[in-house]
Amino acid sequence: MTEHQADPTPVVLLHGWGGTYQTTWSGSVLERGLRAAGRTVAGLDLPGHGPGPVSHEPKDYELIASQLAMILPHAVVMDGVGFSLGGKLLLQLAADHPGRFRRLVIGGVGANLFRPENGEATSKALLEGLAPDAPPVLRSVIEEARASGNDPLGLSAVIRRPPRTVTAEDLRAIRAAVLLVVGTDDGIAGPLGPLADSLPRARTAVVEGLDHTSTPSSPEFQDLALAFLCPSSITTPGESE
Repeated sequence: MTEHQADPTPVVLLHGWGGTYQTTWSGSVLERGLRAAGRTVAGLDLPGHGPGPVSHEPKDYELIASQLAMILPHAVVMDGVGFSLGGKLLLQLAADHPGRFRRLVIGGVGANLFRPENGEATSKALLEGLAPDAPPVLRSVIEEARASGNDPLGLSAVIRRPPRTVTAEDLRAIRAAVLLVVGTDDGIAGPLGPLADSLPRARTAVVEGLDHTSTPSSPEFQDLALAFLCPSSITTPGESE
């Protein structure tokens, strides 16, 4: 039997809006599985998130993808896992810098990539409180953001940043193989079809009964991500390269 050498390609794990690396990925099955397979894991917080001072001005996050690019591992090709906003930013970076990414796993993103974020309503719910009739999907997002330890004013600024439109034409520049994962109960991502059709090398997986905020912690998502990123050392039934 030939022993597989460890894959030297680093993997960056990106959380969604309102989360942190610590609350989303640290100690997860995905993180531990990647390390067990010999992979180097780059864990970081999105701009406007995490400990330390952050800007409270939306305009300061207009170039949020470029800000993120500056703190990613430099001068190497990498793999990435991104949930929600983290997934959107990975796709934007892979379109802007096609040579930097080999494989991407994107969770909780579908047709919503092409729509403006509902920043004002989300910010109001975060800072002023949820209305009694707030939809469950908004309630779960806000509750998770409040529990994350992030600066609420920083989160408000990020979600209200000047929008950058990502088009289907932009995405066609992506060279990376991409696995798109959404749950049937995800009320934020929207259908996968428009996004998958825009990516040259896309595969899709739909997880029954999974909602948006539960996506990154779900065993189904983490198993799919591990199998996609480490095909030589981990096998998940029904998934093949």
